Amino acid sequence: MPDQSPAQIAACTANAKVVEVGLQAYMAIKGAYPSPPSPWSAATYAANYEPLTAASEGGPFIPKAPPTTSYVIEYDSAGHVWVAPPGAYGPYDRGQDIDAVPAICDAAVG
Repeated sequence: MPDQSPAQIAACTANAKVVEVGLQAYMAIKGAYPSPPSPWSAATYAANYEPLTAASEGGPFIPKAPPTTSYVIEYDSAGHVWVAPPGAYGPYDRGQDIDAVPAICDAAVG
């Protein structure tokens, strides 16, 4: 397992919570969670956060897409937020859900 700093783990947890709060704010204003525009990948990561970072229609709901150097945070149209190791992108996995597995950042931070 790579060296993990407590600061990286704390940042991962905080950023995942920022995404969750942004999704809740989006839902409160629009009545539904946003859908990422494309399947998750390194190439689509920043663009998939545009529904939450755009300064339009009540936004931005979060200031910017979370970083990907130490972990990857993704969301879906059901309001799930999950954390994966750096470079790992994919569909929702309950085993990576920040609410279902609160210590997921300990495992994901690389």
